[in-house]
Amino acid sequence: MSQLDKEQQQRYAELLDSVPMETLQPEAQLNAYKRFTKQRTRHKRLIRFTIAASILMILFIGSIRVSPAFANAVAQLPGLKPLVNMIALDKGIEDILNNEYYEEINASQTIDGKTVTITGVVADESGMIISYKLNSNEDLANFSGMETTVKQNGQLVNASVGSSWTAKPEGTYEAEDTIDVVASQGMDYSSKDFELLLSFHDHPETVFDIPFTLKNEVKESKRYAINKDLMVDGQRLTIHELVISPIRSELKMSIDASNSKKILNFGDIRILDEHQEEWGKIKNGYAGFGNYEDDIFSILLESNYFRIPESITIELREIEAIDKTDQFIVVDFDKKLIINQPEKINIELEIKDNYEIQYKIEPYKKNEHKAVFDHFIDAKGNIFNSYSTSISEYEDYMLIGEFFDLKNAEKLPVNPVKLAVSRYEEYLTGVGRIQVELE
Repeated sequence: MSQLDKEQQQRYAELLDSVPMETLQPEAQLNAYKRFTKQRTRHKRLIRFTIAASILMILFIGSIRVSPAFANAVAQLPGLKPLVNMIALDKGIEDILNNEYYEEINASQTIDGKTVTITGVVADESGMIISYKLNSNEDLANFSGMETTVKQNGQLVNASVGSSWTAKPEGTYEAEDTIDVVASQGMDYSSKDFELLLSFHDHPETVFDIPFTLKNEVKESKRYAINKDLMVDGQRLTIHELVISPIRSELKMSIDASNSKKILNFGDIRILDEHQEEWGKIKNGYAGFGNYEDDIFSILLESNYFRIPESITIELREIEAIDKTDQFIVVDFDKKLIINQPEKINIELEIKDNYEIQYKIEPYKKNEHKAVFDHFIDAKGNIFNSYSTSISEYEDYMLIGEFFDLKNAEKLPVNPVKLAVSRYEEYLTGVGRIQVELE
């Protein structure tokens, strides 16, 4: 394949030989390996390398998803760790690689003994995935995080740019990861000249500015109008449109304002093709656009862009919802007083100094770590968002602390305020399901 040179192909072959075959289940993968081994033995001409590379790549990608041992081994190869991480969490990336839609970049900059390299980019109308590598003369265990932005023609792109930084063990001097660029209004590629700006929290004065140019064709998204209602336990939802891009799919929805319950979260959304293969919610990165109270909001799903089915079934499961009469807890921060708490919202709440709250809640059944509130509304109708959350897990409860953003407020909140419940482990019992023919 175009992004695999001969040296890499040989390393894949050697790596595959080094991994115990019992870790590469299921049976189809074992058979593929056997076929490849026979071909490698029989043919010694150059053409064998092309065939072997294709088989290796398919086997390589499939094994990452089912074999942690293989994934860990492949992650040691230079430049491939971000791809391994993406494939393990999002099978749409598997199709991107199989269809050679990943573009190598290899643009780098070195400052003060640190080198940042953009290894490759996947780009579509919904945004980009930028893979990068960092080499440092300082131990990365001492780094706490980084800031990233992307520019186009000297201007910030009209998109959200997100990156994560996990704590590194001592003695780490190289790291590889991805940066997500997500454009809710669509990405502009009238110019394919971009710049990645990156700085570290521990060295904010040092800013890497790495230009890169996309040369490959950017594929257009495929749009399917749906405009169908569905009912789940008496709650009406509307699915308006499905937009499928190479990186991600976008399901545009709305919730009927007259519903008796407030929808808090869609825990499990699936798209099933005619072969019952599932394409679910994205497990890492951005979950969607907008708020559930908006006229239309979006939920992001895995992409099946390169194998559009004839028909799909959309299923909505594990819909987190509470009665609208239970959606607020009213408190007074000045008096540290709980004025009203719905009986069904079973938390042990404490009002602390500086607009901090702390509460105990039973462990979530799904073993998640999430805060109950994401904002409060003061007596004047002003909204103050939660900006920091701490979660400590104990044997029979979780202790959660939340802080609210007052730095950007023109005035202090006016008491009493309403803490808005944004997550609570109470679910609708039904499943929403519709079938759609794709033309």
